[in-house]
Amino acid sequence: MTQPATASSARPLRVLIIDDHPVVAEGWDRITKGRIDCEVIAASGPQKGFRAWRHEAPDVIVVDLTMGDAKLAGVRLIERLRACGATQPLLVFTMHRSPIIARRALQAGCNGIIMKDSPSDEICEALAEVAQGGDYVPSDLARKIALMERPGSTLARPRLTPREMDILRAISEGLAYREIAEHVGISYKTVSNVSQTLKEKLGATSFADLVVKAIRHLQSVEDGI
Repeated sequence: MTQPATASSARPLRVLIIDDHPVVAEGWDRITKGRIDCEVIAASGPQKGFRAWRHEAPDVIVVDLTMGDAKLAGVRLIERLRACGATQPLLVFTMHRSPIIARRALQAGCNGIIMKDSPSDEICEALAEVAQGGDYVPSDLARKIALMERPGSTLARPRLTPREMDILRAISEGLAYREIAEHVGISYKTVSNVSQTLKEKLGATSFADLVVKAIRHLQSVEDGI
């Protein structure tokens, strides 16, 4: 296997592993031993990971997507790192096989994605590829992401704003517009306007149809499909 370029030939590749399970960093140390000359730095969560990025000057950052109770904490961390000027290659290390989630991680700024149950050689290949400035996505996942862009694809999901998601959740619970306005803390007119936008995005023909589609959409997001 081609060895990845490091920031300095005099020292190993510094790899920051951001995952709330300590055993993951230990696993990376074992997996890369004898394959890639690297030093593993562990951070057990988004906040500690962000501080470690600032103080440890890693060459590559490996991020889990789910940390604690937050399913997409890793995506938000990637966005924060990029917004704050992080230029290091970012590799997502996850159990999520959803092309929707993978595309969101790529849009956030990661350079590659590798599954946690991948063979050791493939994990090292992904690390080496992103460390050298390349991109890495498993072929089956890359194919699903590509199919999402096809018109009419059942894999595609409309992109909703945080406010639209809040209102969609309230609709899925059977709340009326006035109840939603009080629940979310906005005007009745805003709820009505956003609901009309949601109908268009989800292809609903009535409020009853929107309730059904809201439940299906939220379920697909929760399941990561």
